[in-house]
Amino acid sequence: MDLKFENVDIEKCLRSVMEKNTKHYQSDFDFDVGTFQHIAQAPAANKPVLYWMSRPSGTWCFMERDLFIRDSQAFHTWQYYKDSRDTILSYAVEITGMSAEGHIMGNLYTQDYREVTKHLECAAQNAASVSIRFEGQSEPMKFSYTDYKNNSLSIHARFGKAETFRLEPEDPLLLKDILQKEKMNRQKFITGDFEKHADKIMTGEKISLTRYLKETAPAVRSPSSKSAIKEQPDR
Repeated sequence: MDLKFENVDIEKCLRSVMEKNTKHYQSDFDFDVGTFQHIAQAPAANKPVLYWMSRPSGTWCFMERDLFIRDSQAFHTWQYYKDSRDTILSYAVEITGMSAEGHIMGNLYTQDYREVTKHLECAAQNAASVSIRFEGQSEPMKFSYTDYKNNSLSIHARFGKAETFRLEPEDPLLLKDILQKEKMNRQKFITGDFEKHADKIMTGEKISLTRYLKETAPAVRSPSSKSAIKEQPDR
């Protein structure tokens, strides 16, 4: 059953999931909270949707738009665990702002992680260009994705460190349409109670995972924890 949890404390709810499911590298969640806070304080019209996952060894948080671009780090990292035996819990996250008490507020939507990986594999677009704002520059520079992929070392040697990095898809209007359809689909979810949901998620995920593992490959190795590499949100 697809559920939505509206006007909830995002940090509190996802922390409770993390503490149940993530036994190692729980400090990853600190980076996620930083991303949540950054978005919560951004203008209302510029709040991106996030996809968040909890694994037994860490968490990840990515912009939804980036996941639908096949050449992005977000896409490849999210897909990496699809054949894993790990229990992976994931949610779409809509942040609406800060409460008067300073809590990060918004809406959460349940996801079937492995179904999301299949959907992304079918729907994601190739990258066409890269927009980069280098240190000391006020405006970003644009490169074709092929040019950047083949010459990234020389580009950074010439212009310096990137302060912001953004991939652009082959068809921006198609990506916009995809994200709008994702939003419309989430709005159809059934309203639930997060506390009741949290009490059931581990049992439900383990039943689903047992069924899934009958058809999966052996476990895969995990990428390095982001505790060693701090994720920076798009600005």
